[in-house]
Amino acid sequence: MIPTARAVDTFLTRLQASALEQLRGIPEADLNDWRPQQALGDVNTFFALATHLVGAGEYWVLHAAGGRPLDRDRPSEFRARGDLPTLTARYDRWLADSREMLAALTEADLARVPTLAAGNDRGWTVAECLMHGVEHTAIHVGHLQIQRQIWDAEHR
Repeated sequence: MIPTARAVDTFLTRLQASALEQLRGIPEADLNDWRPQQALGDVNTFFALATHLVGAGEYWVLHAAGGRPLDRDRPSEFRARGDLPTLTARYDRWLADSREMLAALTEADLARVPTLAAGNDRGWTVAECLMHGVEHTAIHVGHLQIQRQIWDAEHR
């Protein structure tokens, strides 16, 4: 695996583990329906935010950088409902598929400007798509961490 791909794999693995750690121990009803008692604006549920995180990760890493077809319905991610085992399985598939794609990546691939389903007006390269995938994942892991801290405080 080339160094850039290894770095992406390392950080996606760490971020995925942290995202799922934030959800462990939360009852399924709260995963799907809980929002902070204090009005904080438009806050997503744990499950919706975690679904958006993996949906965006699949888009930026597997589709944008890896060229895989993807049938993504982004707006539905914010209404998603489900259970932790199903979500964990999707995260594991995303990580395994990403690792497979990253292992095949070459230095020349990083400079390629991919054609994206949503368009690529920015002219981002594969490297930029991968970095944005890591960046976006990290931002939402941070959201999950803060949301978990609020949930914990409300459930003491």
